[in-house]
Amino acid sequence: MTVTDQAPGRPRDEPAERMAGYTGYLARLAAQRAAGVVQAVLPPGRTPRDLAILCVLAEGPVSQASLGNLLEVNRTVMISVIDELEAAGLVRRQRDPEDRRRYALLITEAGVVALERMREAVGGADRAFTAAVGEAGARRLMRLLALIVSELSGAVPESLAGASWFLLDHATGRLRRHRELAMRAIGLEPRCVGMLVALDSAQPCTQERLAERMGVTGPTIVPAVDELYSAGLIHRDRNPADRRAHVLRLTPGGEEYLGAALTAEDGAQRDLAASLGPAETAELNALLMTVLAG
Repeated sequence: MTVTDQAPGRPRDEPAERMAGYTGYLARLAAQRAAGVVQAVLPPGRTPRDLAILCVLAEGPVSQASLGNLLEVNRTVMISVIDELEAAGLVRRQRDPEDRRRYALLITEAGVVALERMREAVGGADRAFTAAVGEAGARRLMRLLALIVSELSGAVPESLAGASWFLLDHATGRLRRHRELAMRAIGLEPRCVGMLVALDSAQPCTQERLAERMGVTGPTIVPAVDELYSAGLIHRDRNPADRRAHVLRLTPGGEEYLGAALTAEDGAQRDLAASLGPAETAELNALLMTVLAG
């Protein structure tokens, strides 16, 4: 039985159970948690992205464009991030002697000191994050994630290549893009499938209840709810018990969209299994679920 099949009269699965077979969903949850763990031990004002940039620059000067391509950060965002790191005295720009129109980025002495402190703190946090699978399981998890983003092999420093937070972030991006391509191939624009799954299993429900089922705060889901409503995928009615609140439920179009989206998710998952191997994909899912449960 696929995740889109439901036996007659059977209660609908919890959203997490319906999505648990999708590596992209599990990797996204793990990436969010790993980013939170890393952020908690970084100095005020610093982010995991800053850490990744400093790790790369510690290996030698890199052009701003090359750094953005490597870390998959768009040009506008990269300019802003480097401006902040330069203002903090951690990075400096200098004209590229081979092309005066470009800047080469260098880490400063203060940046090296800050990097070492961050590496030590983040290394401990990263090990704690994967503690539930043990050292051997953590190494295997890194290996399987690295296969998904194989182009990073040899392109980034070892301190990043062996970091769960970094590999999860990039693997999640790769899996998301593959899923979006699968959806667009059948004429769908990727929308908030996880939210639709959660609503499908709980409808009718309030926005607050939906957010609770998704493990986020109420205000966090407002933009996505607005988007789904504008697209005609959900009804948003006044709650008769509280006129200040709304009750949400899927429209017939939303139900059709969800079924088609999950079919595309199934196809993307099959593609991953064909690339990574069915046994390896199942192992990766099991490791991710263990980390999330830890």
